[in-house]
Amino acid sequence: MTGEQFTLGVGKSEDWGEKYGTTALLALFCVNVETGKIGAVKNVPGSSLLNNPKSMDGGYVLGQPVFSPCGKCIVYTGWDAGGGGEMPRRLGAIYCFHRPCKIYSSPVSKLLSRLSVPEMSEKGQGEKTSDDGDCVCITPNDRLARSPRFSNPTTEKEAKMAYLCNTKGFDTHGGCMALRVCDWDTSNGTVMKGTETDVVDLVALPGERPNDTAEVAGIKFPGLFLNQLPDGCFSPDGKYISATTEWGSVTRAIVISLADGSVLPINFNLLDSDNSANFSSQRFICFTEDGGAVVAQSEVNRPTLLGYLPSSFLDAKTSVVKSKLLANLSPLSSTSSSSVGALPKFEPGIDYVYKVFNILPNHGDVKVPVGCVLMVPENSENAKLPMIVVPHGGPHTCMSTSFFPSYGFLCKHGRYAILHVNFRGSTGFGQASLESLAGNAGSLDVLDVVSATQSVIDMGIADPDRIGVCGGSHGGFLAGHLIGQNPGLFKVAAMRNPCTNIASMVTATDIPDWCYVETLGSGIYNFSKFRPPSKDELNIMWEKSPIAHIEHAKAPTLIALGMKDRRVPPSQGLEYFHALRAKNVPSKLLIYEDCDHALDKVVNEADFWINTKRWFDDHLRKK
Repeated sequence: MTGEQFTLGVGKSEDWGEKYGTTALLALFCVNVETGKIGAVKNVPGSSLLNNPKSMDGGYVLGQPVFSPCGKCIVYTGWDAGGGGEMPRRLGAIYCFHRPCKIYSSPVSKLLSRLSVPEMSEKGQGEKTSDDGDCVCITPNDRLARSPRFSNPTTEKEAKMAYLCNTKGFDTHGGCMALRVCDWDTSNGTVMKGTETDVVDLVALPGERPNDTAEVAGIKFPGLFLNQLPDGCFSPDGKYISATTEWGSVTRAIVISLADGSVLPINFNLLDSDNSANFSSQRFICFTEDGGAVVAQSEVNRPTLLGYLPSSFLDAKTSVVKSKLLANLSPLSSTSSSSVGALPKFEPGIDYVYKVFNILPNHGDVKVPVGCVLMVPENSENAKLPMIVVPHGGPHTCMSTSFFPSYGFLCKHGRYAILHVNFRGSTGFGQASLESLAGNAGSLDVLDVVSATQSVIDMGIADPDRIGVCGGSHGGFLAGHLIGQNPGLFKVAAMRNPCTNIASMVTATDIPDWCYVETLGSGIYNFSKFRPPSKDELNIMWEKSPIAHIEHAKAPTLIALGMKDRRVPPSQGLEYFHALRAKNVPSKLLIYEDCDHALDKVVNEADFWINTKRWFDDHLRKK
């Protein structure tokens, strides 16, 4: 239409934010692999967008689809993108596991029948609309429900369906989920009413469930912290579910008994089949045809191993399960920027070692451990090392003991101690710990990181005069706070897409709710009514931002920005960079024009870590 090609909602589409900057429509489709025909599943919530993908209606994000055992329905998750599909703007979808979502079922028998006819013309297929009947919401009373999975049929007319849910929900971007199981009527393609059971409930504090005795890295079961269940998570007999969850600072494969709700870590070690793996991070991948399992294992200093467990692992309880190594994968990165000659070969498990420990700070209302993962280069037992502290992003995520080549690069080739801190607010330590950070960002998390840093100094491992900090997103937010609030302790900083001034970020980001929740607390942001912040709210947001402490910052600072970042706009890092330069603080700015929030393009990511090592070499090691 002339004059409308640049109008939002007509010629231009409203997108779903970070990583989905060119995406207006997220829908479900069925493909017949024999005829090659494709058809949209139109009897879904928010179906009006199928007819007008450039509409500014709120709509839904649809995903995680599975066919029901009867083959008559598709069961899937529908994320309400902000306010019942009726909202003034769309909010960012990726990494946001708190968006209200429900599980729906859409009958598709007639759609599948049409797609199976080879001679159907493309024109006829496009004009034919779905007449399978309306979709049904399976979880109307849950604010959060996602990841539907089915067992094999248990009888001729029944199967089990499992899914993750949190009836109350949470405002933070991650949180604890319950596991609910119900019976599915395969003859009618519906949930059998009254069969819903919460097999694993929410956990506020680790160890609060009376029958949970298992510990991982000094932490009793903290609740289920996972974003989705594995495909085929049911055991062949339908009595167990296997999955992967964050458990303290460790990622762990678990077995859940549907009979009593017990949750146990699977005890195996792909490097030594007769002994436990202690602090290795492990993942359940899938069941095999014989009832065994394919699993993965990695450590801070060792890339991923793939292995096999026999079917007896389901009954092993706490005993060590005999395992078989299937594949030993090579590291993604083992190069050095400091040498132009032959590069030393990376030796898994040898080049650097690590230690997992917890501290229990006195500050804060919720008394739970703060998890720490410390990396130390080989042959450094009697040396006080320069140390780089790494608070993770999110903030509601967790840094586990999995293999991350970037930090291995700094530890091995830079010979830095690396300290990862899972401050309160991290996933894997109970819901109460996670929610305690909401409204306390810039204070509780900062104090936790300082306490963890001081604990390593007290161990005699780190040189107190050579402490740096490196972080991205919320980790960059904490890096700015640490060099501003504790300039005498943190001498050098490197930041990736840092949030530095929440007051100027709140109206520019694709997740304004994050700005409200982390500074003002849970329950403040109204997901159905977007509004700009008030004068008083802006004042609080500014006070809880790193920019409020800029006058005390003196640490040489490296800042890397993805200029396509929709999550933390690059103006945040630019604002901080110019403020540091105005103070004559040594600063360096890396600009990646074609990168978004993650800075995950191979060339740019490599460039960032090379620059990061050089920055710490120049300003920390030489002190």
